[in-house]
Amino acid sequence: MLFSQVDSTEIYLKSIDNDDLRTICKLADIQIIKIVSKDTLLRNKVFNLVIKEFKKGKIVSVDNLNISNKEERIPFVVNGDTMIYVVNMIDKAGFNEGRDSLMITLSGIFKNDVFKLNIKYPGVGLSKELKGKKDYLLREAISCSASKIKIPINKEYPILAYTPPFDTGSSIQSYCMLGEEKVENWYEKFKVKHYYAIYIEIK
Repeated sequence: MLFSQVDSTEIYLKSIDNDDLRTICKLADIQIIKIVSKDTLLRNKVFNLVIKEFKKGKIVSVDNLNISNKEERIPFVVNGDTMIYVVNMIDKAGFNEGRDSLMITLSGIFKNDVFKLNIKYPGVGLSKELKGKKDYLLREAISCSASKIKIPINKEYPILAYTPPFDTGSSIQSYCMLGEEKVENWYEKFKVKHYYAIYIEIK
């Protein structure tokens, strides 16, 4: 059982749970989803995200946030003297000793053919721009019926996607059907020509 916990873990996906805030976000066309871990065996690990862009089934770009559990030493000059600013990424983007859970919030708004994505860790925030259209959604990369996912440790695993729906060829379009197939196969299976997959890597 202990080996299983170290080798893999469960991640929870949450949307907005406040009715008023959910209404405001819908009116403003803002999308929000949260990644939550409650596994205290992951202490001193960081949660890195990798964003892969797919076109016609091929990866055409990879944006690795490169979040590491190593301390970063950033030199800067003050009055002619070089100082070193030490950044502990476990405190900023990981499961440090003081936390009983870790939450990463991804939020974005679509404007002028660009989805402005904000990624908020407990101690650091990052911004990215993704190409898309009005019908693209930031959503789970898995079945719509699942709110928690078992994922491996020290390995990239697709957890979210920014994608248009699967066009069934009739008047019905579905996002949920995409989650029944691996993200790498969405073009082959559903003919989704362009989308992003967001992978999590716990290390």
